[in-house]
Amino acid sequence: MKYKIILLTGVISLVTLFNSSLVFAVPDEIYLFRHSEKLAGKNPELSDTGKLRASHLVTLFKKYKKIQIYSSKYKRTLQSAALLSEYFNEKISTYDAGELPAFKKELLKLNGVVVVMGHSNTTPQLATLLSDKKVTPMNESEFSRYFLLSTNANKNKTGYSVVEHKMIF
Repeated sequence: MKYKIILLTGVISLVTLFNSSLVFAVPDEIYLFRHSEKLAGKNPELSDTGKLRASHLVTLFKKYKKIQIYSSKYKRTLQSAALLSEYFNEKISTYDAGELPAFKKELLKLNGVVVVMGHSNTTPQLATLLSDKKVTPMNESEFSRYFLLSTNANKNKTGYSVVEHKMIF
């Protein structure tokens, strides 16, 4: 009898663990941004306007206690994410912008709120990969558009819902 109780307790613990949101964690919200305005040249830095836009990002995320920040390895994306990193005292994790399917798998292992800084070509591609919905491409002069992917509006379905926003500052 004693062993049956121990076995039953173990089974209940395992079932609870596997039904836990920690085991099947996915981010609640994923924000996808293109880097802010840049200077000319190979791997350029942000322009003054780009620095101003990047500083505005902090105001969008002040409502959160913690965020996770990802950026491609380029100066302009890292600089666009830098003030968020400083404000939240969170390091910027980098990803390979040429390997978006692998990056999607990495993102889906996270939880909470995730911010990704990318490029005009990779940001819509990543939104499409995560939502399974075709997202309109960005043109080279577009810096204010970003995407919010959410599980909240999509509770009975797999994948994320995607909503486009414009950053106005």
